[in-house]
Amino acid sequence: MLKSKAILGLAMAGGVLAGTLQLSGTSVLAKNEAQILQEESVNGKLSYIGNYQTGMSNKDGGIAEIVKYNKDNQKMYLVNGAAQSVDIVSIANMTSNKKTEFKIDTRLDITAMGQAHGFASGDITSIDINTNEKIIAIAVQGATYKDHGSIVILNYEGKYIKHFEAGVQPDMVTFSHDYKYLLSANEGEPREGYAVAGATDPKGSITIIDIKKGVDKATAQTIGFDKFDSKEARAALVENGVLLKPNTAPSVDLEPEYISVSDNSHYAYVSLQEANSVATIDLKTQEIVSVKGLGFKDHNVEENALDALKDGQVNLTAQNLYGTYMPDGIASQKIGGKQYIFTANEGDGREWGEYEDTGSYTFPGTSFKIDTILNTERDGLEADKTYIYGSRSFSIWDAGTMEQVYDSGSDFEKVTGELYPEAFNSSNNKTELDSRSGKKGPEPEDIKVMKVNGKTFAFIGLERTGGIMMYDVTNVENVKFHDYVNLRDFTGTDVSSSGDLAPEGLCLIEAKDSPTGKPLMLVANEVSGNVRVFEISGR
Repeated sequence: MLKSKAILGLAMAGGVLAGTLQLSGTSVLAKNEAQILQEESVNGKLSYIGNYQTGMSNKDGGIAEIVKYNKDNQKMYLVNGAAQSVDIVSIANMTSNKKTEFKIDTRLDITAMGQAHGFASGDITSIDINTNEKIIAIAVQGATYKDHGSIVILNYEGKYIKHFEAGVQPDMVTFSHDYKYLLSANEGEPREGYAVAGATDPKGSITIIDIKKGVDKATAQTIGFDKFDSKEARAALVENGVLLKPNTAPSVDLEPEYISVSDNSHYAYVSLQEANSVATIDLKTQEIVSVKGLGFKDHNVEENALDALKDGQVNLTAQNLYGTYMPDGIASQKIGGKQYIFTANEGDGREWGEYEDTGSYTFPGTSFKIDTILNTERDGLEADKTYIYGSRSFSIWDAGTMEQVYDSGSDFEKVTGELYPEAFNSSNNKTELDSRSGKKGPEPEDIKVMKVNGKTFAFIGLERTGGIMMYDVTNVENVKFHDYVNLRDFTGTDVSSSGDLAPEGLCLIEAKDSPTGKPLMLVANEVSGNVRVFEISGR
C-alpha cells in the first residue's frame, strides 16, 4: 500500500489501518477506510459546529465560492457563482459545541443591480469587508472576457453605493489591513484561445483604489506589467525563474490570481499562478517593484515523494519529476519580526479554445501517464526535465527575497492516503481511487493564516480530495502538522449526497469577533454548495 518511509510498518487489521503516521513529530491517528463520513478531525482541534446550504450543488462547481465574515453584524457574505448573487447569512445565533443550521437572510441579485446602476455583470468572483468604512466590495467581471470589470461597493445590507472600473477579469478583491486601499487582481485570460479570429489575450493587471479620504473621494488606477516588456527586462524575468509563453510580452502573459497584503499595509503580494511567480507592489508608490519566480520542487528526493501513478493503490514514491508550485491562494503573516508569504501550491494549465499547454509523460516500463507542462510552451524550463503542475503542498517564503523557508513535502498525500486508502486522490465530484494521481493530486486551493492563543496556524483547503489541513507555523524553522478534517462522504451516490465537496475559499474569525467567543473557520465548498463552520482549538 503506502510505500513512503513515514508509512512503513503500518498494517491492515480487521479492515482498519492500524498504526500511526509521524509528521513533524505529530501523530496522525488512523481511521476507518474512508467509507463513512467522519465529523471528527484527526487530532480534535477542528470541531464542526455550523452549516449553511445554498440549496444548490453542481459537479462542475461554482456554487459556494468565496465567503467573508462581518464582525459588526455577525453575518457571512457568500459569493454564489451559479446564482450570480451574494448570499447574506447571519451566524449570530450559534453557540460553542452545538451544531447549527443557518438560513439565508438575503440573496443579492448582482445582475439586476448592474442593470440598475450602470455596470455590466458577468461572473462574480470575490468579496471583502471593510468595517472601518462600513462597506462591502465585490469583484464583478465584464459582460465578455475582453471587457473591463468592476469593483462594486455596497453597504452591509447589500444596497448599492458606488462602483469603480477595474482591469479585465477581476478575480480577487481585498482591502489592505489599514483600510486605506482596495485592491483587485485582474487575471486577463485569453479565454477564446490565441488563434481564433478576433481573439484577444487581455493584459493582466492590478487595480488599486485609494480610499484614505473615504469612498466618495476615492480614486482608482489600474497598473500593469508593461515595464517588463523590453527585451532586456523580459530576459531578466526568465533568468529569475518567471515562466512565460514564448514570444509573448509579460504585460500580456502575466495573469494575477490572488493578493495578500503585508501586516504594515506597505506591500501587496500577487500570485501569478501560470508564471510560477509572485509580484510585489509598493502600495505607497503604487508600483510593481519585483516579479520573482518560485523555482521547482524536486520529486526525485524521498521527502518529496508523490503518488503519480494511476494504478489503483496508494503508492508514494520518488519520481524523476519537477513540480512547479504555481500557487492559487496566498497569505502573508509577520512571524518573529519578519514578513512571510504562504502559498497553496495548486498548479494550473492553460486550455483556451484550440490551445493547451499540457503534455503527457509515460513512466518508464509502465503504461501509466501523468500530465506535464509542454516545455516548448514556457520559457524558463529545461528541455531535458519533466515538469508537472503544482507541488501538492503548501510553502512558506521570505517575503523580502522570495526564498523558500519551508515546504510540506509529501504530507498531504501521506495523511489522506492513510485515512482514505479506498478513496485516495479522488476528484471533487466522484469517488474513484487514484483518479487524480496522474494529474495534480489533492490540489491545495486556498490558504489562510491566523494567531490562536499565542500560536500561529496555517489552514489549507484541498480542492479535490477535500478537507482542511492545519499546521502550527509559529516557528517557521520547525513547522508541525496540527490537524486535518474532512466532512466528505465518499459513499455518496452524487454530489448532493456526498457531504462537503471542493473547498474553494476559507475565512478565519478571531475569538474576539466570534459569536461563540472562540476562533472559527468558514469553509465555502463550491461543488456541494455549502459553507461549513468549524471551531478552532490552538492547544
